[in-house]
Amino acid sequence: MPPSIASLQPWMFQVQPYPDESFGHFLGRFRRANCLSSGHLSTMLRLRSYMVAYWETPSRRRIPNAAALNILSDLTGVEVARLCLMLFSEETQLYFQTRLCALCYAEIPSHQLTWQMAEISHCDRHQRQLLSACPRCGNAFQLPVHWQVGECEYCHLPFAEMASDQLPVAAKSP
Repeated sequence: MPPSIASLQPWMFQVQPYPDESFGHFLGRFRRANCLSSGHLSTMLRLRSYMVAYWETPSRRRIPNAAALNILSDLTGVEVARLCLMLFSEETQLYFQTRLCALCYAEIPSHQLTWQMAEISHCDRHQRQLLSACPRCGNAFQLPVHWQVGECEYCHLPFAEMASDQLPVAAKSP
């Protein structure tokens, strides 16, 4: 029988969520801080071995149930309400490819939930188009759960240096 979450919690490294961080990115940071695979974390949560990997992949449209969120909250030290803020609603239409605002990433190195919403094509704060591929090599970005260093996994261009390639949003005519 696996150890209880209460007995494990003091041994876990805590990771504080960033503002507007996506659930998958947060789980990836938590797993890396604790040297856990998605399968291992699934087992600790008493779930099938693939469930955490499904949560980390927005296109799979899997959302943890209340029981899983409670256990995850106990394990991570993050309140259930805060975890829920990182999740997409079932009605949210998602953009399939991973996107980012390099200017936002340079300020706070995390993947934001809103970047994956289909109806959003640009960063409201910086008025720049979101990037869905590396401007240097053209390869699509990997899932945010895998963003360890904050760079293109193929050519290693840092996300923060991609800002000059983000096109400004066209000004609206009156």
